Amino acid sequence: MALPTLIELADSGAHYGHHPSFVYPKAKRFVYGIRQNVALIDLEKTLERLTEAQKVIAANRAEGKTVLFVGTRRGVKEIVKKVAEQVGEPYVTERWLGGFLTNFESIHENIKKMNELDEYLAGDQSKGLSKIDRLRATNKLARYHRFLAGVTNLSAKPGLMVMASASEDKIALLEANMEGIPVIAICDTDTNPDKITYPIPANDDAAKAVELILQALVSSPVKEKKVQEVLEDETVEKEPKKATKPKADKIEKKVSKTTVKKTPKKKK
Repeated sequence: MALPTLIELADSGAHYGHHPSFVYPKAKRFVYGIRQNVALIDLEKTLERLTEAQKVIAANRAEGKTVLFVGTRRGVKEIVKKVAEQVGEPYVTERWLGGFLTNFESIHENIKKMNELDEYLAGDQSKGLSKIDRLRATNKLARYHRFLAGVTNLSAKPGLMVMASASEDKIALLEANMEGIPVIAICDTDTNPDKITYPIPANDDAAKAVELILQALVSSPVKEKKVQEVLEDETVEKEPKKATKPKADKIEKKVSKTTVKKTPKKKK
């Protein structure tokens, strides 16, 4: 599995926490120490939690469960979208709609309306619309796309949720806990880690640290497949080499030459 090193995490700023007065009491178990009024996160525990989260995501994807990525912070939106599209999973990068999980039926109806309106405007039936009606329809579709573009194929509640920041999307975390959906979230020192199923202690304000952790979470299943393919190719290449034994033929020739040379010496 592809895991970042301690040096890579430190270079990305993943170890910087908050001021000691803002440290949540239950998050102190992830704090290594305090330097210049800043709580420093223990990166060894970050790697331990990251390894566990990798296995959870791999198991959920192997079972065919949907993994929903959530990240509405301004500096993290594009990173969450990129990682989710990389593995073909739904994502939410704009404002979290209240009741997205607790009232998923109404959200699913809006997703259906968005898809139907998109097909209608793209088809031949919309050619007879006036300019005003087409403008209204396109504006309505733009509003749909703003909040639901990343979940167009979401037909049921997700089996797992990955959050780029537990402190930023508190409503999403609350709804996931109410619905019993396990959550993997980057947990800073100002957040209660007990509310998260699989907390990953790290600095959620550093975009580089968030990207490094999310890429590590989704890269493990892909790299495992590549390793298996490489091993299979190596076994296929090694088999014909074992079948042919050129060394044995060379040894026989050498033995025959040595016997020819030694026989006349004995006669002398």
